[in-house]
Amino acid sequence: MKTPNFKKYVKGGFTLIELMVVIAILATLGSIAYGPIMDHMNDGDRQKASTNMKSIFTLLQQFKMDNGSFPCDATGERLQEENPDRDFGDLKGDYSNAYFRQLFFKNGVESEKPFFAKISTAGLQVLAEGDEKLAGGQALRRGENGMSYVMTRSKEDENVKTSVNRSNSPLVMCSVYPTKTPYSGDKLLVDMLSFKGHFFVLTADGAVTDHEKDIEESMDDETVGVVKAGKDIFPENKRGQATSSKHVVLTPEG
Repeated sequence: MKTPNFKKYVKGGFTLIELMVVIAILATLGSIAYGPIMDHMNDGDRQKASTNMKSIFTLLQQFKMDNGSFPCDATGERLQEENPDRDFGDLKGDYSNAYFRQLFFKNGVESEKPFFAKISTAGLQVLAEGDEKLAGGQALRRGENGMSYVMTRSKEDENVKTSVNRSNSPLVMCSVYPTKTPYSGDKLLVDMLSFKGHFFVLTADGAVTDHEKDIEESMDDETVGVVKAGKDIFPENKRGQATSSKHVVLTPEG
């Protein structure tokens, strides 16, 4: 019996060493391309957040025209008193959800979709747009809002939160690190995971700015960055003094 010639079956094939070299090259190329690919995949999420911030600005502007200021403690108390039969949930507190709920008292605002921004970090998951379930305390529940709201402290009582009143003051932010006190000294904590280091600020004049270049990466946790709360974020007062300590940044309920 003639012995099969196995050489003809492997002729022109790869040796084990050649295959290992190819695999190593592919792995290297994959690691190099991973960053740009992931950044590109997040383009849609960032665009959606930026667009929604502009939609929220329209709602906030209309609210200010109707109530004399943006949502604050005083407007929340008044709306609750004047509309005892409309239960959207808390209208003031420690999270942005509460103050954004005040916007639903305006006829025509019946959806939570403008408050969507994809967040997936620090135990907070906002992965889909909200719904139209508002009554019975269902408005902007945990996971239905991805935006942070910015307010100021009352001169008379720092525990009372008031509306910002300068056109260059920040009004809405995305994405602040979702914790009840998002500060490290005079710096804001930024969520580095959800938007790959992009940080959007909507000012009271309607402008949306990406402060990506102002972020410093944390040495301890790659999911957290810091952005200096200087005049580029919080404007200086007429005396040239910092106003960051006068502002309150409220993150989504997490």
